[in-house]
Amino acid sequence: MNNLASYNWLKEYCKTDLSTADFARELSLRSMSVEKIDIVAARFDKIVVGLVNEVRPHPNADKLRLVTTNIGAETVEIVCGGVNVVPGMKVCVAMPGSRVRWHGEGDYITLGESEIRGVKSIGMICGAGEVGFPDLEKGEKEIWDLSFIKAPAGTNLAVALELEDTVFDIEVTTNRPDVMGIVGLAREAAVAVGGEFLHKQPAAIVPGTSIPFTVKIEDTVRCARQMAVVIDDVTVAESPWWLQKRLLLAGVRPINNIVDVTNYVLLEYAQPLHAFDYKKIEGSEIIVRAAKPGEKITALNSKEYALDGHMVLADAVKPLDIAGIMGGNETGTTVATKTIVLSASTFDGTVIRRTARALNLQSDAQLLFEKGLSTEALPGALARAVELILQTAGGTVASVVCDTRVKEYEALVFPFRPAMARQRIGVEITDERMEQILHELGFGVDKSAEVWQVTVPFWRDHDIEAEVDLGEEIARMYGYHLMIGVLPAGSPPTTQEPVAITWERFTKKLLAGAGYDEFFSYSFTNAEDIAKYGDDATTAYAILNPLVSEQSHLRVSLMPGILRAIEGNQGHTRAAKFFELSRLYLPRTNDLPEEATHLVFGEYGYANAEEVFRKLRGTLEMLTGKTGLEMKLSRDGISEKWHATRSANIVINDKIVGTIGEVAEKIQQSFGVDLRVFVVTLEFERLFDAMKLTHRYAPSSEFPAITRDLSVVVAERVEFVALTNELKNDLLTLIALADVYRGKGVEAGQKSLTLSLTLQAADKTLTAEEANEVVEQISEVLKTKFGGTMRS
Repeated sequence: MNNLASYNWLKEYCKTDLSTADFARELSLRSMSVEKIDIVAARFDKIVVGLVNEVRPHPNADKLRLVTTNIGAETVEIVCGGVNVVPGMKVCVAMPGSRVRWHGEGDYITLGESEIRGVKSIGMICGAGEVGFPDLEKGEKEIWDLSFIKAPAGTNLAVALELEDTVFDIEVTTNRPDVMGIVGLAREAAVAVGGEFLHKQPAAIVPGTSIPFTVKIEDTVRCARQMAVVIDDVTVAESPWWLQKRLLLAGVRPINNIVDVTNYVLLEYAQPLHAFDYKKIEGSEIIVRAAKPGEKITALNSKEYALDGHMVLADAVKPLDIAGIMGGNETGTTVATKTIVLSASTFDGTVIRRTARALNLQSDAQLLFEKGLSTEALPGALARAVELILQTAGGTVASVVCDTRVKEYEALVFPFRPAMARQRIGVEITDERMEQILHELGFGVDKSAEVWQVTVPFWRDHDIEAEVDLGEEIARMYGYHLMIGVLPAGSPPTTQEPVAITWERFTKKLLAGAGYDEFFSYSFTNAEDIAKYGDDATTAYAILNPLVSEQSHLRVSLMPGILRAIEGNQGHTRAAKFFELSRLYLPRTNDLPEEATHLVFGEYGYANAEEVFRKLRGTLEMLTGKTGLEMKLSRDGISEKWHATRSANIVINDKIVGTIGEVAEKIQQSFGVDLRVFVVTLEFERLFDAMKLTHRYAPSSEFPAITRDLSVVVAERVEFVALTNELKNDLLTLIALADVYRGKGVEAGQKSLTLSLTLQAADKTLTAEEANEVVEQISEVLKTKFGGTMRS
């Protein structure tokens, strides 16, 4: 959120003599960041007030006129196309060298002397949009009528319109809606820049009795407080310039004095208000309720909205206002309005945000409400609005001040320990300075005990949540820039990545290196796909409000998502290798699912089933071999999800941890897959639990290692882990399974294992002869104990 704040307006609530640059710097250092400084008067250099003396037709153009204009030091003739220029009118004259927007459009240009249709024109008589106020344009080709100002001809426009001001563009953090108002910003700035906050209270509302009126809250969950007051005999007209000026500098378009006052108070107090035409309200009551079925409203933007249970302000018959967002067009104020109902509310911010999103409707009020506003902000804002309306529109208060709230307000109180705050901040700030900062920010401080009791002001009741927040307030107002950076004492804590995560990362790297592409399927599935894969959909966890019907349940297997991915890819990729390592959500007796990690890797689209099976088994052996696990395959108890003869269960430590094989044809077809799918499924956590590897830590050798690859043909039944248990040598530091091969050159019932051997001595550099001797010893063990045959 950004706040365009007038420095002159701020100084009505914050006493300071700082220059604009110093003010912006100090505020940015301790509070909100000032992103831009706009010196307003600089916009109007060489733009002055002119007095029209004479208007004559242009000799060469029917739609242009020659306007003799007094600009103080001289009288000039200007060619003008304005339709409303008359003698005696005060106008805005841009002299050569000034910057204007041609016809109020596009970028600013530098004006020069010109000749228009054969007549020399000194300067330009401008419309409001051409000098930066497009919101004041009243008609096409209309000149800005400045006859309301008292300044004489020749006066610089910034001086004449009292625009000698500075506007700060301030970035306001989302937790501080109070600083979106001039009062809240001034309170904050007074502490930040060393100024004095000027407490100004609006005049108390003197209630009337001539018009009975009440408010009622039916929706007590979404509305916490509702106030209203009736003002009679008002005159709806254009606002005085001082009020319009402040709205314009804040980027708000003036409309009429009633609406302008509500916008002015929003800018000043950061509290939205709304004014209704009393004569257009059925009954004498405003009701805060949920919209009834079928109710609609045409908002002030002239668009119709179906309300569908959203919160509204209503009368006895119809909705008046989309609560917290925008009023209805039917009950808005017009020049015919004589009696108004001024309304102030406090709504649940989350509800307002959801309604705005549902209706695709935004407003300044909504942006504030959704940040969370206090119920205690209403009386002051309402009183200020009444004060300004009586001043600008006349009238009298004709009703009591209606005030209905759901519950009485209880200010937040937190314990505060100054010593603990000093320890956290790391700076010796005295108790007296801490108390001063808290007081100046509006906090109440009770120091009667060692632990202070600090009362949070209402404008911070959505922001301050704990004792640490109080310490943060003190630290930032002391000044982070004044704190000396000190590194933490002692050694930083060291952490080691959990072994399970390391193992997951290793597995993904291994499979990717083997040519498998990683799949990422949704954690959500649906009952139909669960059942198609042969699992019980009734036990899967259903999602209460699924975004789409295809994602209505938490998955209990990776396979449905993988088969869906294959079905979507088979049209353009007829063969691929893939894997997915992800969580499942398995049912159990309590309310929360068991999160289990499963691994699936495989291939689809390959015709040679035997070759694919051998490759998958080789990859599986590489994976289990790296972990030191003994793996066996068993045909016992194969599920119907799998091909009857081309599948097997994976057994480790006498426990089934997965399956290898071809997915049953009927399941493939049910997912629309017309290619053969071969996979390995593993209960990853069971695999991890069964690991026999132990991590031994020893100082690394400073001498280089030698790597040798050794290929040996052994019987199919020989497992890699059995080899590693037998191959012992002081110089052998690592054995890795580099490859498993079955095929041409290797007899049936056998396989070729390529072992990567790392040799390293702790006290010297190994020679090639020493390394070869170790390899020969290992080869001999492979021959004698495993019947191996070396391959060249």
